[in-house]
Amino acid sequence: MNEAGLKIGDVIKEEWMNIFKDKRLLAMLVLVPLLYSAMFAYLYSNHTVKEMNTVLFDQDNSQLSRQIVQSFDQSESFKVTNLVYSESEIEQAIALGEAKVGIIIPSDFSARLKRGESPSILTMIDGSNMMISNLATRSANEIISTIGMGASVEQLQQQGLRSEEITKVFSPIPFSYRVLYNPTFDYSVFLVYGLIGTALQQVLLLGIALTVTRDKELGIWGRFSNWREQPWKIAYAKCAPYFLIGVLNTFVAYLVGIYAVQLPFRGQVLPFLLLTISFAFALIGLGYLVSLFSENQLASTQLAMLIAVPSFLLSGFTWPFDAMPTLLSTIGHALPLTYFLDGVREIFLKGNGFVTIWRDLVALLLMGLVTFFIAMVVTTFKRYWEKKENEKMSSSNAM
Repeated sequence: MNEAGLKIGDVIKEEWMNIFKDKRLLAMLVLVPLLYSAMFAYLYSNHTVKEMNTVLFDQDNSQLSRQIVQSFDQSESFKVTNLVYSESEIEQAIALGEAKVGIIIPSDFSARLKRGESPSILTMIDGSNMMISNLATRSANEIISTIGMGASVEQLQQQGLRSEEITKVFSPIPFSYRVLYNPTFDYSVFLVYGLIGTALQQVLLLGIALTVTRDKELGIWGRFSNWREQPWKIAYAKCAPYFLIGVLNTFVAYLVGIYAVQLPFRGQVLPFLLLTISFAFALIGLGYLVSLFSENQLASTQLAMLIAVPSFLLSGFTWPFDAMPTLLSTIGHALPLTYFLDGVREIFLKGNGFVTIWRDLVALLLMGLVTFFIAMVVTTFKRYWEKKENEKMSSSNAM
């Protein structure tokens, strides 16, 4: 088609033909939006967080306090997993992620209530996840207020007051709580760290995903033919710069968050350094593998985006795994961002170290090792296949 005879209709028709020829592009344009929409709806299908792990410290051990324990256990929002014997045990359980909520009933609770006083029940809540802290605060308040109403009504009836008199003098049990790690319910503390990690993943994953396909498009990928029997050389040469850039970018980005936005940092630098290195290693391995399976930069970009876009939603950072459908929870646990953001929350917000993030480190390192191993196998197989093809062509030419 010459330039003089070019028509708008012909160009539109040609573009439609190109879209239908490229099956991957067609899927991106038509199927992926539908898939993501269905996934988002499915992700929040439970509507609320249920059965948050709860530990109780019942110092009163009275009939009323046991009723409070039973009420929390029967609630849809809470699941009593353990009875402890000190406030420090509650703080430790929340710090280690074994519980999201802790309830402390004072030793003289029932007796003070009978004397007409207003003793309080302390609720300790993991504030590092805003979804959990908001729901726990509201649900605990409802339970304690309901029990307080019943106890006060019973007490006033024993004193001979009529129903209308009880309504006038009724006073519920005061509700007090302590939100750990994010006492002001600051959404910037809750979200910014996660969004930074997501942006870093996007940049690094796309960068490494293009490194092999760029050479393929330029026709210079064949220069590594002598290294195909030692595929680690190719991976090292292509990935080392991106690995260093990824580690440096992560540190700079979080330093900006700490010093420019005044976000909290309660942990230590060394655990975060190891977490950053493990995260970069896992992403580099994944991106390199994606690049090997892609024939051009467009294909590698599309595959990288398919991985990166849903990662934040499925990481458990904003919506806990306990409230996710099993299928999406399983997918989320297979993504590097999940373990990185979990480690970031443990280090930056809770001030924890290796004791709580070692599982995240192991998971990220295993992801990197597995993806690089597959990449080595793929590279070796391609070398073997190309060698066979060359031998076959040589035999054909000889004949």
